[in-house]
Amino acid sequence: MALGSEMARVSKQEKLDVLNVHYAIPHATAAYLAREITGVPYVVTLHGSDVTILGSDPSYQIVNNHSVEKADAVTAVSKFMQREAYERLGIEREVKVIPNFVDTQVFAPAPSEATEADCGECGGIIHVSNFRPVKRVSDLVYAMAIVTKAEPKARLTLVGDGPDRHGVEKLIDGLGLHRSVTLTGFRSDIPNLMRCSDIGVLCSETESAPLTLLEGMSTGLPMIATSVGGVLEIVEEGKNGLLVPPKHPEELAQAILRLYRDQKLRKRLGERARKTVLERYTAERVVSQYIETFESVSRSRG
Repeated sequence: MALGSEMARVSKQEKLDVLNVHYAIPHATAAYLAREITGVPYVVTLHGSDVTILGSDPSYQIVNNHSVEKADAVTAVSKFMQREAYERLGIEREVKVIPNFVDTQVFAPAPSEATEADCGECGGIIHVSNFRPVKRVSDLVYAMAIVTKAEPKARLTLVGDGPDRHGVEKLIDGLGLHRSVTLTGFRSDIPNLMRCSDIGVLCSETESAPLTLLEGMSTGLPMIATSVGGVLEIVEEGKNGLLVPPKHPEELAQAILRLYRDQKLRKRLGERARKTVLERYTAERVVSQYIETFESVSRSRG
């Protein structure tokens, strides 16, 4: 109710044309209330967390689905999320797929001649997430225990913070990996950290369309990702990245070792990853789709 009231207040004060709410819970219901007060249309953009929350607590579903069904338009960040909306959330209305996008100038590869000077001793393996259980950061730590036995100089940087961080820290200590794994906490210089790394890893249990994956690919970072959800719409095995099954640290370790030992493969996958982003996930290609949707619902209400 507080969020709906604030949306209504801002809509009136700023004379908004449309509200775009990301994540159905709780934003769709708040936007629904705001529209009843102000008449300002709202567009719901569905993400993977909507399915995760409803799957764990279906008591939200009746009100949530009503709020989504009554939206002026509904979008999803991947075909996977579109299917989930239909099959698991029971949404019956049209759901338009509009993918995530990346600022390819911010998330850009480092000039080859500047890499060593800019990055110094940076490098190795990087993981960026919010350390929620679904990200399965512990799988990567277990994988590093295998990797460092074969390649003692391998280093992993874990960027971010969240509810699983304490457990991850304990696991690192328990496995004796404190010299091989560094936790940075929240960082504002993620593009540079990615540019300075050799391998990116995303080991989630499920994903709708991970922005971190696109950001890494945009910097030319060869990515290893679990073959789940919307990841399969972005990564083609062996062409612009490597795919591994979720919850399998051993296979994750083997993929890391494969890239760690093969500089040519890292270079080839990184270049193709950057090309994929430039062809499909730039602001120039995606933002116009949102604008078209916003203008359409604004006209229909006007």
